[in-house]
Amino acid sequence: MNDRLYVAPPFAADDGDDIISASLLAGAVVLCCLPYLVFGPIAAPSQVQPWAALLCWAFVLHRVLTSSLRINGFQLLVLAFALWFMLYVNDPGNVGLDYYLRRSASFVICWAIIVAAPYVSPILLWRVLTITLPLWSGFAVLGFVSKGLYLAITKPLVPTAQGVAGGRGATGLAPEATDFGFTMAFMVLLALITRKVLSDRGYKVPAWPIGLALFNVALSQSGSGFFAVIVLGGLFYLTREGAGSRADIRGAVAFRLLAAGGVAAALVLTIGMAPETGVRGLDLVILSLRSPSGLLNTTLSYRIVHNAVGILGMIDSRLMGYGAGSFLKVGAQLYAQYDLGRFFGLTGYYAASVPLSFTGSPVAYFPVLFLEYGLAGLAFVLLLFRTVSLSALPYVPLALAMMFMTWVQSFPAAYPPFWLLIGLALNPGFRTGNRSALPAVPAHREMAA
Repeated sequence: MNDRLYVAPPFAADDGDDIISASLLAGAVVLCCLPYLVFGPIAAPSQVQPWAALLCWAFVLHRVLTSSLRINGFQLLVLAFALWFMLYVNDPGNVGLDYYLRRSASFVICWAIIVAAPYVSPILLWRVLTITLPLWSGFAVLGFVSKGLYLAITKPLVPTAQGVAGGRGATGLAPEATDFGFTMAFMVLLALITRKVLSDRGYKVPAWPIGLALFNVALSQSGSGFFAVIVLGGLFYLTREGAGSRADIRGAVAFRLLAAGGVAAALVLTIGMAPETGVRGLDLVILSLRSPSGLLNTTLSYRIVHNAVGILGMIDSRLMGYGAGSFLKVGAQLYAQYDLGRFFGLTGYYAASVPLSFTGSPVAYFPVLFLEYGLAGLAFVLLLFRTVSLSALPYVPLALAMMFMTWVQSFPAAYPPFWLLIGLALNPGFRTGNRSALPAVPAHREMAA
């Protein structure tokens, strides 16, 4: 085909990438796994860097100019939504330009990641994980050894890094422990997916990157990281592959559900008598089992209230949404109108601080989509989740759970691992059972670290 740019429903294996394309793609994948490294003054919301997406745009333009670029209907539809999210502004005079651009433009910027990710090979992603995970660990351990030295080295790379402070864990190469812990949970998922694909193709792949990512979650002491890993572990146990007939598989799943229920009941009884550990992530898990309602008077209250405001905003706007950039203003009005502090039983510090959170940034992204874009935002969410759910990506239930946990809390639209995961769902090299995307190898060939 002579056209530089064309639409093709399936992606085919990439042929003959030149050194520039390969370098741009490798750099983008590295930055997707190091989402908080900031070069210069440009940063997306929550200090996420845009450079991974910008490198993907450079890759896209280079492919258009020098060879060809494959784009499918899903990617074009995502681009249409992204442009709509930038243009749908009901009340421009009451929207902060900086907030609007940094939020709405993120979809257009990150669109290039889902276009470039189908060209990423499993070997490339695995090698990137084996390089970046030790970097995360090294900076995290340094934070415990010497906070002063850690900040001196890290601040030029992550200007808002806090280090170990206030009873929190390590921050690694992220601004806060929450960002570090949750990102490491995301790396656990990417490592599981990539290792599965490579193992199915005859590579003998070490498990240490997965273990190192779990170790980093522990170093973070992050509630978000702990919850994410527990959810991934539970889904992995309940949905892992079985053998035999369908009846055998159904029986195995039923047994796992019963076993999981028994273990959960035992945990609830045991944890009900357990004292606090001083590790924030563990204490939040304990609190969630001992008294779920108690989570409303922790930092989770911000996310719960913001998500509730998003749903109320979609309903109040008659499913049309209030327009890009309207969340903070309209959200504060809805919080007061529906007296959500009293409804959720907020007391003390959180009764005063939760309403003030509407003067800063949203602490979840689902409510932003619902309140600002209404039914269009909901349709966009369903489009992304449906595409991943119908893909042949390994561990689809884990991927969907991770996507949900990303946007139900304070990770912005520009968070690169989220878009990388969606792009991998389109990648022929990451399809379960597809042996054509990688060269044939002898059984159990050692995978280079």
